[in-house]
Amino acid sequence: MRHITRNTVLALGVLAAGGCSLPDDQVERGAALATEKGCIACHGAKGVSLAPTFPNLAGQWPQYLRVQLLKYRSGERQNAVMNGQAAELTREEIAALAAFYAAQ
Repeated sequence: MRHITRNTVLALGVLAAGGCSLPDDQVERGAALATEKGCIACHGAKGVSLAPTFPNLAGQWPQYLRVQLLKYRSGERQNAVMNGQAAELTREEIAALAAFYAAQ
C-alpha cells in the first residue's frame, strides 16, 4: 500500500475544488518583488531559469514555493544563495512571490 502524505491530500483537495485562485494584486506584487529582490537574475523574469543549475519556478504550486522559501529563511533548507535571499523576506512577500511564480 502506498503512503499518502499530508501534501498529497492537500493537493487532491485543491484539484477537487477546481484548482487554486491567486489574487491579481498578489501576483502583481510578486512580479515587482521578483525584480526588486533579484530573483529574476537566476530564475528568469517568468520563472524559467537562466541555467540548468537554477530550478524553474513557473507553474509550481504556491504552497510548495511558500514552504521552500520559509525553510530557506529559517535555515532548515540549506543553500548559500537562497538562505541569504530569503532571510529578509516577510511572510507577505513570500506569499506574493509564490503567487507570482505559480501564476506563470
